[in-house]
Amino acid sequence: MPEDRSYITGLALGYQVSQVLFTALHLRLFTLLEEGAGDAGELAARSGVDRAALNRLLKALVDLKLVRQQEDGSYRNAALASRCLAEGGKEFWGSTVHHASNLWPFWENLDERIKSGTAHVPPPAYLEDYPHRLGDYLAAMDEGASAKASAIADAIGLNKFRNMLDAGCGPGSYAIAFCGMNPDLSVTLIDLEPSLEAARRSVGERGLGERITCRTCQVLEDPIPGDGYDLVFLSNLIHAYGGRDVELILEKLWGVLAVPGELVIHDYLLDAGGGQTLYASLFNLTMLVGTPRGRCYSVDEMKVMLTRLHAAEVRTVPIGLGTSLILAKKTIRGGRK
Repeated sequence: MPEDRSYITGLALGYQVSQVLFTALHLRLFTLLEEGAGDAGELAARSGVDRAALNRLLKALVDLKLVRQQEDGSYRNAALASRCLAEGGKEFWGSTVHHASNLWPFWENLDERIKSGTAHVPPPAYLEDYPHRLGDYLAAMDEGASAKASAIADAIGLNKFRNMLDAGCGPGSYAIAFCGMNPDLSVTLIDLEPSLEAARRSVGERGLGERITCRTCQVLEDPIPGDGYDLVFLSNLIHAYGGRDVELILEKLWGVLAVPGELVIHDYLLDAGGGQTLYASLFNLTMLVGTPRGRCYSVDEMKVMLTRLHAAEVRTVPIGLGTSLILAKKTIRGGRK
C-alpha cells in the first residue's frame, strides 16, 4: 500500500517537478554552475533572483539529482546536467525542455479540453511571442534529430539511397545528418518558409548547398516539387493532420516516389511497442489541446493507408523517446486500389 500511494503521489506532483526544471533552465542556473560553483548568495547575485527563494529551488534540484551540494555549501552540476542542461554541453537538451515549457499553457484545464474535444485557444500575448517559440521548436527538432539520426539511418539502410525528399523538413536537421553519413545522397527539402529560413542557414553553414535544395511547399495543398525520389522521408508531420488529410499527403508523396523506392514515416505512433508508449500517448493529448485536428495514429491505421497505395514490405521500427518508423517499399507503379 505505501508503494502504491507513493506512485500516485509522484504522478500528482509531476507538474511541480516540471516547473522546477523549467525555472532552473530559464534562469540559466545550469550554465552559471558550469561556469563556476557558487553558494546560493553568489548564484542569486549572478542570476538576479531572491537568495532565499533560490536556495529552496536549489534544494529541489539536489533531490532531483541534477545538482550537487558540496561540504562548503557551494553547488555544482551533476554530470547529467553538465552534459544535457548546461549551454554548450555535449548532449544539450535544453531547447527540448524550453519547447515543453512553451506547451504548458495548452495543458491547463485539460478537463475542459476532454469535455469539449477542442483545442485550447491561446491568449493574444502567447500568439505575439510566436517567433521566440518557433525558435525553441526548431531548436528542439534539431536536438531530436541529433539524438535519433544514426538509429534511423541504420534502420532504413541509408547508404543505398541517392535522391531523398524530406517532406516537412523543419530546420533540415535529418537531411544534414544523413548527408554526413552518405556522401552520395542528394536531398530536396520542402516546408513552409519560416522553417526553410532556418534550414537554409544550417545548410549554408555546413557547405551543403550543392547537395541540399530547399523548396517552399505546403505539402497538403501544393504540388510536390520533383519526381523519382528513391527515398521519401517525413518526420513528425502526419500528427498535425486529420485522417483524410494524411491519406491525401501519403498519396501525393507516393506519386513522386521512384520504383523501386521507399517511404519512411517517423512519428509518434500508437501501439508501436518499444517500451515507451507513454511518450506517444502524452503526445496524442498534446495534439488534442494544441491543434485543431492533429492526433497520433496507430500502426494499424498507417498500415491500412499504405496498403491502399499498394505498399510492400511494410514494417515498424521503434526508435526511442516515443517515436517509431514505418517503412514501406514501392515496387509497382500505381496508386490507390
